[in-house]
Amino acid sequence: MYFLWGIASIIVAFLFSYYLKNYSLKRKIALQTPRRRDLHESPTPRIGGLAIFGTMLLVFILLLIFAPQLTDFGFPYAILGFSIDKRLLGIILASIILVGVMTIDDIKGLNPFVKLSTQILCALILVLTGLGITYLNNPFGLAIQLDNFKIPLSIGANTFHFVVWADLILIVWVLILTNVTNFIDGLDGLAATLAIIASLILGILSLKVGQIATAILSFIFAGALIGFLPFNLPLPNAKIFLGDSGSMFIGLMLAVITFITGGKLATVVLVYGLVIIDALYVIAKRLIRGKNPLTSPDQTHIHHRFIEAGFSKAQTLIIICAISLLFGLSALIFAPKVKIFAIIILVILSLLLFISLDYSNTKRKNND
Repeated sequence: MYFLWGIASIIVAFLFSYYLKNYSLKRKIALQTPRRRDLHESPTPRIGGLAIFGTMLLVFILLLIFAPQLTDFGFPYAILGFSIDKRLLGIILASIILVGVMTIDDIKGLNPFVKLSTQILCALILVLTGLGITYLNNPFGLAIQLDNFKIPLSIGANTFHFVVWADLILIVWVLILTNVTNFIDGLDGLAATLAIIASLILGILSLKVGQIATAILSFIFAGALIGFLPFNLPLPNAKIFLGDSGSMFIGLMLAVITFITGGKLATVVLVYGLVIIDALYVIAKRLIRGKNPLTSPDQTHIHHRFIEAGFSKAQTLIIICAISLLFGLSALIFAPKVKIFAIIILVILSLLLFISLDYSNTKRKNND
């Protein structure tokens, strides 16, 4: 029954994506023309984020009408005579703001400060509506308490408690995932496929511990991505891009699901570890060259280096996703104590892969 909502999400997302692709091409709205660093060759719609967000919003409205018990995250809240979970309300508000602002960016362009400020605002909305954790489990079975330092904050008749360490971790995690997902969106299908892997694994882990609402959220999110993916795969080129609205919404939702499941950071790190390490590697190289790491796009990400080494876009996608799937499955199979060793192995293999690709590509250039 739970998977039926995911299947419904697939169908709706497919229809939304098809409509938005044709609408954008016909109206010539939000078309991404090829730039020097891009891998596509013709103008392509970049409003795929609207299809994914619109799907999730529609399916959750249907859930609230026909099966409201499946949207209960344990924080009931009444507004305008209507009952809705406070965490879900925060997720919806943050998503509307993020997707709305980033859609404007996809159409007209916004400066980096506006985009970063929007990400922080959305993270604060999640904090104020109760999303967070009180502790983190370390691999050796000991809990790290995060709720021992609180700051009360009064807004009107309501008093909120800013749980300093827990809320800071959430804000930083939102910023990391929104920006890393945006970084890796240079290869058709990569951001969506990695998010599908992560959300399905998180959904299964949620079912195993009886977190039904969280599992439903994960499966609906995965379904929206699966329905969108056929239009985003490199066959040979994507028919529609995520855009900043889509890539950052994916990052936001993964951050939400990570925390709402009780802090499954290690699970997401195992799936996203390769591209997170790649992002840090690229940022470090840009800093060494004296460039702004966030506003100096180039062709140095791992997918660019694979393609430079002679792999096709499809082969590059398969290799990166296979590595991520392999390490992601370890979160399902192995005990928590093993995850830290899996992460260490992932870091070592990632660095070896980056160095090997750089060496191979440099050697090829010198021989040409």
